[in-house]
Amino acid sequence: MSNKYTNLSLLIVLFCFNCTTAHPPMNTQTNAYGDFAELSDLISLNEFEQIKSFVLKKGDRQTYRNIDNNNPHFKFKNFHVYLGSDIGQKNLNNDPALSDFNQLVIYDHDALINYYEVIMVRKGDVKIQKSWLQAGMQESHLYLLVSRNNEMEKMLSNLSSYLEQIRNEVKID
Repeated sequence: MSNKYTNLSLLIVLFCFNCTTAHPPMNTQTNAYGDFAELSDLISLNEFEQIKSFVLKKGDRQTYRNIDNNNPHFKFKNFHVYLGSDIGQKNLNNDPALSDFNQLVIYDHDALINYYEVIMVRKGDVKIQKSWLQAGMQESHLYLLVSRNNEMEKMLSNLSSYLEQIRNEVKID
């Protein structure tokens, strides 16, 4: 008799867990490297380009990772923004004369989630296999890359706050 109740209890627990498990937004995909979410509701291609131009004009250079050097950088009030070359390590020193930038990284040392990686996929990037692109990404879109240990919905919510602060300082039109 107790075995019957144990099985029933287990089924109820599994059913309840399945019903309460958070599901990612509909515009997400998963691949071997993690998840990514399309960002058209949060940031436009034009805004990305304006932020990139602002960082290149008003910022400085800092190395923040060990795969390249001298990343274009701007320190906002509570966080940092870095740019990454669209040809990756082929532009080891992130020289704007060598290539464009398709990666915008927001770094907040004091946050629970420190890194937010936004990737811009320009027209033609998929065919020539620009750096940072992942299977399933489409041209003329922006994506948030999400490592497996972070919660996508929380990252999307936090990202909108960072983007609002950037918009206010950059004065995006």
